[in-house]
Amino acid sequence: MASIRRPRHKICRTVGGCLYNDAKCPSIKRPYPPGQKADSRKKKKSPFGEQLLEKQKLRLTYGMLEKQFYGTYVRASRLHGNKSDNFMTLLETRLMTLVFRLGLARSIFDARQLINHGHVTVDGKSVDIPSYQIKTGMIIGVHPDSKELDRVKLGIETRVSSSNPTPYLEIQADGISGKYTGIVNASDIPVTRINVQKIIEFYSK
Repeated sequence: MASIRRPRHKICRTVGGCLYNDAKCPSIKRPYPPGQKADSRKKKKSPFGEQLLEKQKLRLTYGMLEKQFYGTYVRASRLHGNKSDNFMTLLETRLMTLVFRLGLARSIFDARQLINHGHVTVDGKSVDIPSYQIKTGMIIGVHPDSKELDRVKLGIETRVSSSNPTPYLEIQADGISGKYTGIVNASDIPVTRINVQKIIEFYSK
């Protein structure tokens, strides 16, 4: 299965900022592309350049290839309601995203690997498709034989919250699995410093 294989830190340096909430990311101290000096003059980006950068930042935040990302935009544009909110909701309810939000993986890329290797379950059944779309009421968990994996244990220990990682995920009685309760407000999605409207404009041309 095709996936992004570039090192995370290089991705962050390329877009000029940390995308993966890593306190050790070099882009925090050096928020400019590799090979560029900190005091060099920055060229002002054109409107197209700004839209392209925002699109790349969001796509890489979710660990997606361009074809997957654009396909999600097309699906969002066919739904009723606000296109930006629909787009973000579809991105956020992919299985690999919610596995990461739930704290079962330390990164979006680690979440993809867990799913591909058959460690993740949805409503008790193994699912090995990272792009699997989660619906309200579904429970995301870990295969019984995979609960003792070091990567899973470490991810759970570093959860943002032991009871409610995000407003739309509820930790279950086992302390590992989580129930997706639905995104009521797109502002609850923990993606910041990205102008989604510019991405909509980019694809609407």
